Amino acid sequence: MSYKDGFSTLGAFIIGGIIGAAAGILLAPEKGEDTREKLKEWAEDTWADKKENLEAMKEQIEKKLAKKKKELGKKLSKVKEEIADAVLDNEGN
Repeated sequence: MSYKDGFSTLGAFIIGGIIGAAAGILLAPEKGEDTREKLKEWAEDTWADKKENLEAMKEQIEKKLAKKKKELGKKLSKVKEEIADAVLDNEGN
């Protein structure tokens, strides 16, 4: 089984699960109003969870970006010093 086939199979299982869950909810012997309310609550809960996850990821990315920016600033300062030293050495010769 190739790498791509594994993802195709996994994707098929995930899609099948989603379709099965949706069919189960929609075909359950409940009032349409109750089903719509359950779907609305599920969607709101899912959205809230995903929003929290995205906010946490954003914070992590911002921290990493700030760290890399600081590291780059230090490297840039070092390069500027080396260039200045090279120019001064060249002028002295």
